[in-house]
Amino acid sequence: MGAVRRCAGAVWSGFRNRYLSFVLRLAVGVTFVVSGAGKLPEGGAFVVQVEGLDLLPQTLARFYGTALPWVELVVGALLLLGLLSRFAAGIGLLTALSFVIANSVILYRGLNLECGCFGDLAVLHTRDALIIDVVLMLMAFQVLVHRGEFLSLDALVFRRKPS
Repeated sequence: MGAVRRCAGAVWSGFRNRYLSFVLRLAVGVTFVVSGAGKLPEGGAFVVQVEGLDLLPQTLARFYGTALPWVELVVGALLLLGLLSRFAAGIGLLTALSFVIANSVILYRGLNLECGCFGDLAVLHTRDALIIDVVLMLMAFQVLVHRGEFLSLDALVFRRKPS
């Protein structure tokens, strides 16, 4: 029992490491900014791709495909700046969860399509995208649960001592 507690304590202290949280916040932020920026030039083509997956009702798929690049850009920028980090990480976590669900359904259907994850910047297949999305979700979760504001605007704006 003591070994389990020591292991759990080591994992929890790793979760609370401000340097790890900082690096993961930047990694999630860069990923979302690149992903959103890669989708914007395509505009309608990405919306058509989302609608073609037939995962959502037509109107909701159109809204999701239109809003997603902008959500990714805003979430990524907030994380890079360290502004409203926990809120942005929460939205990023939910966004990554939606990717995991969509890619899982596509794979369940026996397909391994080209993913429009990064627009024309990178071509990924569904299986590869699913792995990236799970990792992205875990990194966003770590940023969400860690209260540290190391090298962030949150510490300045909300006048808290960085942890």
